[in-house]
Amino acid sequence: MQSTDDAELVHLARAGNREAFNELIRRYQRSMWGLAYGLVHDRFEAEDVTQEAFLRAWRNLDLLADPAKFAPWLRRIVFGVSIAWLRVFRPDLFRITDVTSDAELSRRSDYTKSAFEELQAIELRQRIWDAVARLPERYRLPLTLFHLDGLSHDKVAEALGIPISTARSLVTRARQKLQPMLASYAADLLPALEDVFREQVPGKSTMLHIADGESVAGTLRKSRIPGVVSVYGDLMDEGPAPAGLDDEAWFDVRAHFIADAQYATLDEARQYLKACENTLQAFPHHEEVVIWLDSKLTNQLMLIKMLDWFSRRDLGQTKLSLICIGEYPGQVRFVGLGAMTADQLASLADTRLAVGEAQYRTAQEAWNAFTAPDPTDIERFISTDTSALPFIATAFRRHVEQFPSFDNGLSRTQRQALSVLNERGPLSGGQLFVAVALQEEQVFMGDLSFYRMMGELSDACHPLVQISDVPQSGLGNVTITDMGRNVIEGRADHIQLNGIDRWLGGVHLKGATAAWRWDRASKHLVAR
Repeated sequence: MQSTDDAELVHLARAGNREAFNELIRRYQRSMWGLAYGLVHDRFEAEDVTQEAFLRAWRNLDLLADPAKFAPWLRRIVFGVSIAWLRVFRPDLFRITDVTSDAELSRRSDYTKSAFEELQAIELRQRIWDAVARLPERYRLPLTLFHLDGLSHDKVAEALGIPISTARSLVTRARQKLQPMLASYAADLLPALEDVFREQVPGKSTMLHIADGESVAGTLRKSRIPGVVSVYGDLMDEGPAPAGLDDEAWFDVRAHFIADAQYATLDEARQYLKACENTLQAFPHHEEVVIWLDSKLTNQLMLIKMLDWFSRRDLGQTKLSLICIGEYPGQVRFVGLGAMTADQLASLADTRLAVGEAQYRTAQEAWNAFTAPDPTDIERFISTDTSALPFIATAFRRHVEQFPSFDNGLSRTQRQALSVLNERGPLSGGQLFVAVALQEEQVFMGDLSFYRMMGELSDACHPLVQISDVPQSGLGNVTITDMGRNVIEGRADHIQLNGIDRWLGGVHLKGATAAWRWDRASKHLVAR
């Protein structure tokens, strides 16, 4: 594979070809070790840092936006692992504000003729790296973070635990002292020097970032990623989502559901949905639109809705990109983009993927299945190749578990809630919500939706739970009733007792019997 370029090796590795990734390791192991050693200044620790960086690259290879840029992407990973090591094992390195004397710096950077002769066979960029590595550590790290990892002065200060003024001073003085160290190569190095030490910030093109809510949007605005941040946040895991509606009819159906659920007034709901639509309509004013979402069901439904919408428009020169993750290094239980910091979100900017024909096609098929009146369309879709949108199949599998179960008429969330109450006794609404949420493989339902569901069980003709006085926000104490125990233990059926009037995507379940049930034994939907 020696003649294969990086992009082709990345494509092969993504397809499961381990030898292709081994070739990437062989190509970059030495230079990445050199980078790690230049930061941590310990040969053995540099080996561990390099191995960890390659492991993270392998696990996150699908997040690389441009396979041709594997090398700079890998370099940023090495940077991150190295800085993490330094912050754990060298926490006091930058705890003082004075700087090393010019005399000491001059002594440390005194190149000999033989040292330069040894660099004759090395690429120009490697010469720069070698010069940077010879800077004292206090200068080398701020210079590296600022110019090569693209952090602003305040972010450098935050990363190293020093005042902003000190970070700015260290970066400036390091650049000044680096120039004479490279003087004899000035003519050759000037173009490379300009390229390597240009501040690495996201592109200056006009960008529109679309998030699922103000939590993520607000953090994105703090991340210093250039562009406008807007919200598209219709939570379509609840309420009607029937096929065949034009935009106005869709707004009307969704707005009435939001108002009936008392999440907002009808006018507020219409204004919000119109604002979501305006977010999408703004694409011609931007060179690139970046959709930021994660793997949970609500986000996956927004994703297929937006991609279906964009697939029916002429985007002209506007590029559509996607950042969609289901995990993040260092987070044992990933709860979504909303729990991430501005720096963590900024680290994802270069991992965005261009939306192509495969993503559009998969989204269209997924949206058609979700809005269909026959839920088995979803099961048929799941059985196809959905790899272009890697989280949609798992999200849909969780969605169909919300259909009334074959054995007692409860959805999975209802069953989990009654089981907790039956085992543990009365709980506050907040305690019950947390207990049920912990039974999910990933974040599934927000607290307001959960409280609404519990309210329906309490207000039913034959209540399955009893709720004490509801406080101003949240839910009062929740207790399972005798009928609730009968249902959870399989002696009664919730739908036969209380009927149903619920939309799940394009399926409207209504009446004394549910037309579709979820069979937990076979893990399939069955008609009744």
